[in-house]
Amino acid sequence: MSFLTFYLHLHLLLIAANVHIEARLNEHPVGEEDINIGDFNLSHHSKHKKKHSTGTNTFDFYVLSMSYQPEFCDSHRYNHFVGCENPNDFWRSSLTLHGLWPQRSDGTWPATCSNESFSLDTVNEIGMDRFLHYWPNTKASPNELKKYTEFWAHEWGKHGTCSGLPQKQYFDVAMDHFLPTPSLVQERYGSTVTKSELTNAYGDDGGMVTFICSGKYLSEVRVCIQKSGKDGTATERMKCTDDVLQEGNCSDEIYIPKFYSDKDEHSLFKDTTMRE
Repeated sequence: MSFLTFYLHLHLLLIAANVHIEARLNEHPVGEEDINIGDFNLSHHSKHKKKHSTGTNTFDFYVLSMSYQPEFCDSHRYNHFVGCENPNDFWRSSLTLHGLWPQRSDGTWPATCSNESFSLDTVNEIGMDRFLHYWPNTKASPNELKKYTEFWAHEWGKHGTCSGLPQKQYFDVAMDHFLPTPSLVQERYGSTVTKSELTNAYGDDGGMVTFICSGKYLSEVRVCIQKSGKDGTATERMKCTDDVLQEGNCSDEIYIPKFYSDKDEHSLFKDTTMRE
């Protein structure tokens, strides 16, 4: 390959990469969700940024939010996060936990209700394997324990401290209520589903689930969980309030993206503005 040919190839690749970045920015405008605590998706916080209060931890139910890691990784592909470069097979077929969030029926939600810090004793008591399976941090390697646990520390400080539950119980309750991902997601990996297909796959008979998209790509799935009036623990799924359902922003056709590491990386002229 001559120097001129190599230069032209490189120039075209840089143009394509820039188009991809601009496309992603256009479909996912910068907002509070991009103000990062360890660069975690904080779209729930953005939707409620004028509705939270730190003065009281009273709440009525929980929102359980689960993330689709291929979408997170694709929107951060140029960060080369270790979990995105070498994803776990489980993440291709299943969403993983983002958080268990106390919520009020009037659309407001409590936040940061105490200064109790996240403890590594919680990980030891519950088991690292369980955390890694249900609540992974694709940004870091488990070998970097302090960095890896930043995700859990954030969720505990922002939401868990308002649950009224002891720290271990809060994380146990969240993982106990992990909602299995329908096989439809794996079957349509790299393809599309209709919103009605996905809704039915989640067993929704009306108002039981909402889908969050980044542009046209599936990003999160959220359900609502009743709380016990006695001790604040989560009990069973319930219909979500209108405020929670209105956070759903997916169109009738939803794209189920692949991990970028699963795509054809051999063609210099591949279209980086569209995902398979």
